Amino acid sequence: MSLYLPAYGDDEPDHEIVEQFVSDAVDPVDSVISSQELAVLEEYFGEILSDLEAEVLQRYIEGQSYQEIAAELDRHVKSIDNALQRIKRKLDMYMESRRLSEAV
Repeated sequence: MSLYLPAYGDDEPDHEIVEQFVSDAVDPVDSVISSQELAVLEEYFGEILSDLEAEVLQRYIEGQSYQEIAAELDRHVKSIDNALQRIKRKLDMYMESRRLSEAV
């Protein structure tokens, strides 16, 4: 399949498929900044999250439900919910400290 075929069939022959890929491409600079920010965040979480919180977060990010996480960790669903609420508060504190440090 050619990337230079009309993107929308015969309706708009001036728009090629390749243009869609180019317009959706991520700026490499943004990608590097995002990966650096992610590395800093992972380090921060490694320092402040309890073992349970880290395990819950990892499983939640992988798409597991509260019930699945609770069953696998042999915990109550409420315990999983509490862990995720603590993680959220810690993330909010981190983001607020970043915002304040960038404002200075």
